[in-house]
Amino acid sequence: MAREALNTTCKVPSPLAAETTTAHKPTPFTLLTSEEVHSIVEWLFAPERALNLTDASLPELAMTDNYLRHIEELKPNKTDVLAYLDGGVPMPRFARVLIHEGAAAVPGVVDYYVGPLPISAETTMKPLDYFYNGVNGPKVLFNGAHHDGPRAAAIDKFIAKEMTAMADITLDVFGLAFYGTEDNRTTFSYFVTNPYSRDGTQGLGWSMWRRGGNTIASYAQPTDLNIRWEIGGTDPSLYKLDMIVYDNKIYRSAAEFRSAWKAGDLTIRPKLTGDSAYVYKDRKGPVRDLENRMAPTTIEPDGKRYKLDTKNKYIEYMGWKFYTRFDHDVGLQFYDVKFKDERVLYELSMQDAIAQYAGNQPFQGSTAYMDRHYGIGSLLNRLIPGYDCPYHATYWSAEYNSGLEKKRTNNSICIFETDIGTPITRHTEPSGPRRPGYLQSTKGSKLIIRQIATVGNYDYLWDYAFYVDGTITVDAYASGYVQATYYRPEDKGQWGPRINDLVSGTLHTHVMNFKADFDLIDTANSFIKTDIVVENVTKEWAPELGEFEMMRYNFTTISSESQGLLPGIANGQTMYTVENTAKKNKWGEARGYRIIPGLSNVGLTSKTNPFFLKSAEFAKQPFAVSRHKDTEQASSSALNQNVPLAPPVEFWKFFEDDEDLVQQDIVAWVNLGMQHYTRAEDMPNTLMSEAHSSIMFAPMNWGDAELTVDLQNAVIYNDIPGHEGQVLPETNGVSPPAWYTLSAADELLGVFEGVGIGKTTPHAG
Repeated sequence: MAREALNTTCKVPSPLAAETTTAHKPTPFTLLTSEEVHSIVEWLFAPERALNLTDASLPELAMTDNYLRHIEELKPNKTDVLAYLDGGVPMPRFARVLIHEGAAAVPGVVDYYVGPLPISAETTMKPLDYFYNGVNGPKVLFNGAHHDGPRAAAIDKFIAKEMTAMADITLDVFGLAFYGTEDNRTTFSYFVTNPYSRDGTQGLGWSMWRRGGNTIASYAQPTDLNIRWEIGGTDPSLYKLDMIVYDNKIYRSAAEFRSAWKAGDLTIRPKLTGDSAYVYKDRKGPVRDLENRMAPTTIEPDGKRYKLDTKNKYIEYMGWKFYTRFDHDVGLQFYDVKFKDERVLYELSMQDAIAQYAGNQPFQGSTAYMDRHYGIGSLLNRLIPGYDCPYHATYWSAEYNSGLEKKRTNNSICIFETDIGTPITRHTEPSGPRRPGYLQSTKGSKLIIRQIATVGNYDYLWDYAFYVDGTITVDAYASGYVQATYYRPEDKGQWGPRINDLVSGTLHTHVMNFKADFDLIDTANSFIKTDIVVENVTKEWAPELGEFEMMRYNFTTISSESQGLLPGIANGQTMYTVENTAKKNKWGEARGYRIIPGLSNVGLTSKTNPFFLKSAEFAKQPFAVSRHKDTEQASSSALNQNVPLAPPVEFWKFFEDDEDLVQQDIVAWVNLGMQHYTRAEDMPNTLMSEAHSSIMFAPMNWGDAELTVDLQNAVIYNDIPGHEGQVLPETNGVSPPAWYTLSAADELLGVFEGVGIGKTTPHAG
């Protein structure tokens, strides 16, 4: 039958919306409304606060002013949330307020909290120091803060002046020039690397110069020019060009660079051509056979099998129940995660996504990105139906507070159920002379909640999946453009291969840290390390072998935080489990969940890199376990990026007090990661098939048996009593709908042929 005819004869039902449900309690995670933000701003500007604030919207706003940078809901403490969810205690509400204090004796940005809300006579403002444990508490000195409006404008104006003065050189050497970001003559682009400070007391930033102007993806169009700028302090008249590196030669000033150019001492490297077609993903090449047909996709033949309370961002699916929260810094977070009405996790949330670069030039060699700094949640995209997510997925919009506004990115989170690609369980037991045949296969399904954020040159896709067997997975993927380097044959590919005419890839490591706050039934849990050890043994039942090697388990309870920074798993011979040793299953085994590394899990390659000293300690071991405290709510912060020596959050300090971890409220900190061995296939865009990392949390004696025996989407073949050799395939009343056309090969009959059982008998449904 022709495809056109097929399309007209198949009567497919209209896609259905997800079923609705109602969360057992209104969400404890609520954004500040526009009215609340306005009331907080009014309260902060009141003379009695004595904050000397300037309106941040004024065009004349200066770096030396005090002004409000950001106001959002202060993430509530776990103790308050559990008291509300489990005991009905009212939730307190507070706001987090970030203030740029440019007029202070020591300028910087400071985090405060304001509350309780709504504004009343009881409302106070205090430094937000209870979960910032760094040397400067909730303050980052000016030179380590964000490049926000006034500062970014001052830096761009300064750099434009310096680069305009050497435009004759850059046009000659590179065929490109920079006159300012908004100047139509500009064909160069730059980015000041992070971190550009060490502790906030100085500001030295490298820029690698790339083709810009009327083109996309400057990251993949590099030149061999690197310039370091001294951009510290609030007085731009003191900024200066500090160093130029070209062709791996150092010039201490623009004058020295000009002298070398005039003398003909610069080695003029090949220029980037005017053709940037290689960075575009327009379809090229002959069409593959049958590629004109639509690719396979996920469908929902009987409608959606999950329920949503969109107002409360609450989801139910096949025994799962949980709340979601959306965070400006990291995006999706999950709370009060229950399976079959028992709590598994209080919180599952990303903490940061970092990238450590290397290279034989200063910009790449000093790049250490912490993407929380840029606001991952604020960088989500509207998802493309049928491509980013299956057709008929459910979409939620991301809503968050940013600056002094409430913002929304439409349809930036998708929810859908999918086949996992295999049965969740299966076995064939052929019949024998004295036993019946038996065959079962149970469908494997999972619910995915997906977000995609574009952070500079990369698009990151995160999937949080909830399986019908009680398993949870987190998958991270990357695509987009590599932060490339100008091709230098003398580098011999040691920092990345040649991937285009004048372009090399750049070696780098991605690490993403996640918080998994397990509350298995209650908050009294333990962390168990199970090693498979090999030892020489002798056994009376094998006297002829003498001494021989045998495996066994060795169990270690991680008893205190001094043992909590854990190594990776070699050869799969270590198992990490969170257990509630006071709660046993039917067989007397402690009920628990296992933490299983998945694809390509790595940590930071360099542990003492000067650009990730204290700021990214969470990424320096594959696993960690600490005792929950409301004062240790996150392993990183948006302000850690540019102060590697003095970050607001130092992760390793969580472990210094060496608290007891046995049957306590414990938190696992786990890393996903991938080494990016750049390749020609990264151009124009990195392939998600390879740039993929994952982790799994799986039941471990959580039940008395495996947790899918209650599923109806299963087929079981049993011998019919009294009818030897005849088999009944039973589908528990679940069959494809009538419109879902099946072929002869899709029949359930005949599957036992050739395995020692006679004919099968049609089933009744």
